[in-house]
Amino acid sequence: MNQTYSNIELILIDDGSTDNSPKICEEYRQKYDQVRVLHKKNGGVGSSRNAGVAMASGDYVLFVDNDDWLPETHIEDLYNLLKKNNADIAVGNFNEFDEEKSAFLYWMNENDYFEKCYSPKDWFKLEYRTAYYNMSMVFVVPWGKLYNRDLFKDIVYPIDAKVEDNLTTWKIYLLADKIVYMNKSIYTHRILNASVTAQVDKSSVFPSEAVEQRISLVKSIGFDTTEEEKACEKRSTLLQFDDDYLKSREAKQKLAILKKYREE
Repeated sequence: MNQTYSNIELILIDDGSTDNSPKICEEYRQKYDQVRVLHKKNGGVGSSRNAGVAMASGDYVLFVDNDDWLPETHIEDLYNLLKKNNADIAVGNFNEFDEEKSAFLYWMNENDYFEKCYSPKDWFKLEYRTAYYNMSMVFVVPWGKLYNRDLFKDIVYPIDAKVEDNLTTWKIYLLADKIVYMNKSIYTHRILNASVTAQVDKSSVFPSEAVEQRISLVKSIGFDTTEEEKACEKRSTLLQFDDDYLKSREAKQKLAILKKYREE
């Protein structure tokens, strides 16, 4: 509520919380006219994102996870970037803060700043560049971005997945005409022992089916899938470590078929 850009509606989703969250949500709703609250049965993160998007009435959509922090200029920075470049999605980078260690694990400074516009095809080339300002995670996560709400007309997050973003965010990019990025930390992602990603296995955080879906779709529209295929091979190894042997074999089978026909 301290954001420098104030023309917002704030939608709080109480996903069957068993702590004091429902009461806190109602206190904010009573205090601020622009706050709306939905109390629902627990359905997971994907279900909550779907509910929030369905309730949204503004021109743009922005996500904030329940345990993260925003600087006061978060929305203003993204909005100005998007409007200045006439883009469909504005993206910023982030910091990571480990709650247990009380320390920042990832940090950027002012000298790292730049802005750049991308077509969806060029944006996908950054998808696995972990050494390039942690871009691989920037690509995947739904937060740290301002989206034109029209992009969500046919997009829904899976409600049966432990981690939903890897299966969804890339589809929103493909519906955009222009994506604009600023290399600035506009979001602080907190790492908690109780967070979803801390409690699930790696193959759920990095699902092989997400890469398989991307290979199938982006190959059909003419994107180079070399890096996607490398990622699929790595994720099939994660499945082996998590004892999902059949999924691992299935992923490797699809890669073998792709390789066979590419070499002919």
